[in-house]
Amino acid sequence: MTTQPIADFLEELASATPTPGGGGAAALMGAMGAGLVAMVARVTAGKKGQDTLIPEMERQIMGAEALRQEFTAMISADAVAFDGLMSAFKLPKDSMEAIDRRAAIIQQGYQNATEVPLSCIRACLRGLALAHRSAEQGHRNVLSDSGVAVHALLAALRSAILNVQINVPAIKDQTFVDAALEEARAAEEEARTSAAVTLGVVTARLS
Repeated sequence: MTTQPIADFLEELASATPTPGGGGAAALMGAMGAGLVAMVARVTAGKKGQDTLIPEMERQIMGAEALRQEFTAMISADAVAFDGLMSAFKLPKDSMEAIDRRAAIIQQGYQNATEVPLSCIRACLRGLALAHRSAEQGHRNVLSDSGVAVHALLAALRSAILNVQINVPAIKDQTFVDAALEEARAAEEEARTSAAVTLGVVTARLS
């Protein structure tokens, strides 16, 4: 899935099949945000008179590329988790032992399907921190791209939160549910503040 042309991925996204779905789309948005941060750093490092910024730009490139790969892997991981959950519902129910086994696997499937968007949320927070450095130090000619990166990462995070919220009602482990929802709530608050600050930097530098 992660090696196919983007047009093919979008065709599958628009199809009636459940995967790729919102989780894969969230990861793709995150990957685009990280990619833009890397692009801004590369352009900045290549501009004349930016020699003192090259070490920082190299650090931003390394961080952004690592995040981009992480997000890209999540596109497939989300589909695998969802498909695994759907397979669990097809397990036999021909004995009490089979019913109990099926129920346990379904519960694990829901947790697995929730862990992927939680990972996406965490990666988005790291991406937003990196995008802030990009907005502060990136070359003015590509400053708008730093801003677009912020919007992409914020959208990815909020999309991942929705994917957590849709899964947790089916999970019986209340400790897991409470922890997942609290992490999502705190992340949304942190991301909203981070995005606003960084976009303020972009606006000020563009003025």
